[in-house]
Amino acid sequence: MTHAPTVADELRRMIDASGKSQREIAAAVGYERPNVVSMMVKGQTKVPLQKAPAFAKACGADPIAFTSLVMSEYHPEAWEVLRDVFGAPH
Repeated sequence: MTHAPTVADELRRMIDASGKSQREIAAAVGYERPNVVSMMVKGQTKVPLQKAPAFAKACGADPIAFTSLVMSEYHPEAWEVLRDVFGAPH
């Protein structure tokens, strides 16, 4: 049985696919220490919503898709309302 990827799963996948180190991603997103990214990849802390697009861009991934995943996992009720009002992202 497969499960939908979590934000932590997807962040790990994006970083691995980028070929960049967690230190490089952290710096690109504006963090001085890569341990913050490590904690996010392990699911120990959440990816801040306002940083989600920057994480995706730093990894060369789709910022809309990653931000959508962050919203759906961390703020499901708000995400449902936004999707109802504005439509699903493309």
